Amino acid sequence: MELRRRVKLRPAIPTGSLGDIAFLILIFFMTTTIFSREKGLKIVLPEKGEEVKIKKENILVVEVNPKGEVLIGERIISIPEVKPLVEDALAKNDSLVIALKVSRRAPYKVMIDVFDELKLAKARRISLTPVKETE
Repeated sequence: MELRRRVKLRPAIPTGSLGDIAFLILIFFMTTTIFSREKGLKIVLPEKGEEVKIKKENILVVEVNPKGEVLIGERIISIPEVKPLVEDALAKNDSLVIALKVSRRAPYKVMIDVFDELKLAKARRISLTPVKETE
């Protein structure tokens, strides 16, 4: 009696529709994913060519020097002091414009912290101005 050898079948995965399935999965994830938007400073910029002359008594200069120090006038202050000083100045003069002058070499975080303090003080008119520095 002769025994037949068993033929071993190798399992196979059909790959003919693999590209279609990958494409459908890609479309599914692209349509169901929510992309976060970058948050930035909400600033309303004036129209081009729009220039307004402001009296010097209606301008409060807040300056950030290259060392990251905050100055109002000639006085160096800490960042938490900005809000109460600006609130007092706005209470005395409701048409006050805050000129935020920031050195290009100043730490970015300090500028953002000062800007946040100005917003907390409810300053509506803020002018961002880079300081012209000589090398």
